[in-house]
Amino acid sequence: MHSFNQPEPTPLAFGVVKQILREFDVTSSVEGPLAQSVRIFWPLDSGLAERVRTGATSLTDASTSEEQIRFFQRHRARRSYIKVAATITERHGRVQIRIGNCHLLDEPSREFLTVASEVCGWQIEYTPSIVETPDRLPGWSAEDEEILRITAGDEISGRLDDVWKAAFEFINVGDAWSGIALGRTMTQYEQTPRVWNLLALGYAMLNETENAEFYYRRWAADGGDLDKVRAYYGIAMLYARHHPVGLRKLDVAEAYLGDAYVLLQQMDSSTRSLDAIVFEEVFNRNGHALILFRRGEVDDALALLEWGISRLTETSEKVAIHRSVLMYNLAQCQRQLRNGEAAIAAYERLLEVDPYMPEYRFEAAKCYAFAGDLPSAIQAAKTGVELDDSLASGWSLLGVYLERAHELDDASHAFQKAYDLDPKSPKYALDFAYALLLSDRTQQARSVIRRASPATRAQAERQANLLAEAWLKENKVEQAIKEIELAMEALPGSETLGRNLSILRAK
Repeated sequence: MHSFNQPEPTPLAFGVVKQILREFDVTSSVEGPLAQSVRIFWPLDSGLAERVRTGATSLTDASTSEEQIRFFQRHRARRSYIKVAATITERHGRVQIRIGNCHLLDEPSREFLTVASEVCGWQIEYTPSIVETPDRLPGWSAEDEEILRITAGDEISGRLDDVWKAAFEFINVGDAWSGIALGRTMTQYEQTPRVWNLLALGYAMLNETENAEFYYRRWAADGGDLDKVRAYYGIAMLYARHHPVGLRKLDVAEAYLGDAYVLLQQMDSSTRSLDAIVFEEVFNRNGHALILFRRGEVDDALALLEWGISRLTETSEKVAIHRSVLMYNLAQCQRQLRNGEAAIAAYERLLEVDPYMPEYRFEAAKCYAFAGDLPSAIQAAKTGVELDDSLASGWSLLGVYLERAHELDDASHAFQKAYDLDPKSPKYALDFAYALLLSDRTQQARSVIRRASPATRAQAERQANLLAEAWLKENKVEQAIKEIELAMEALPGSETLGRNLSILRAK
């Protein structure tokens, strides 16, 4: 049993996690594929950042905090947690940990430990009291210690640039918690557009969209024209995509994009020719293309995306790399329009620019499958999980296509990987159970089905039907009937269950 104490609160997250990682010889000096995953814990280590950016990685992962336009959501942090915890398990076997002072655990540390327990089998005990631990160094790096020293003393007022730069490095790797905490510390000394920008991005990353909108508005109100252009774009995307469904309004999104575009058009010609301004104009119109597409003005949306891709291609490589975002949107439009050949061509074009983004492989797989090219769909999905084997959604998609190809053993393995990576997902549980039934592993299937917690009526109906099917495979019709009857008590009026019950009673 390894014992650790959560440190007292600081602006930086992962205090106890960093102690754990160091105990198991995972540090910022790590080489190879794991380097990308540990960056979320030690983003201020410039050597680590350089190793990641010069390796085989996607444009998103390779971007610096100055270049970044895509910001990591919490599911990407989860992927890092899985890879790091799985590596420790592989190297050290069964992991048993006691966490003292647990009532002070920061949110991302708790998330990491939950993932390590649920996915990687770590046994973790929590206690609010301080536990006895051997002498060990704290998990903070030298760079962390410097930021903590600055923010804790009087020196901070003269070192705000350093704090701001550090905060954006945390944002860059997906640690929005630390980025926000540093930003809020800065507000005691400075209330400026750059701080509002930092806080708006951080809260958007955590999907706290109402907080994000507040800071986007502060950013626009206190900044110059370029600040307004960028902040208005952020607000527009909240109303078009990220706010809870009840708060989304395309008209509001369109108005903010329009106001920002007017500001861009009012700039003099020499300013508008700058790469940075071209970038802002292209992405403003990219947002407008989304609105056009949602309204059914598809041809205009596609033309706008093609224009944007062409326009970025004319800029310096530092800016041109961001055309991958527009290429992805173009490919998605074609796929949703069910333009099979055009969608495949768009994804193949995108993969030439950014071959290391696994999500692009999965989207391409969907296009191949729609076109009836099952071997290519399977290969694209396999390539995706080879690029990142911690994505439950990728393994699930691979399982679907392998099942269609009647490769049942491989499909079962893929569905199990998805389930193992996200055991709380009812979809992955029920998909895995169905694969088990196809292989006549009925007892194991029932165990998986009963552990599932359906989130929708359709999933609850599927759970009951799969349980009934498991009993039927053992020729136990009465047990199958009981499963459906029990489910109908909770789901009265279900046509699907009623129809299946009638069939069973007729046997």
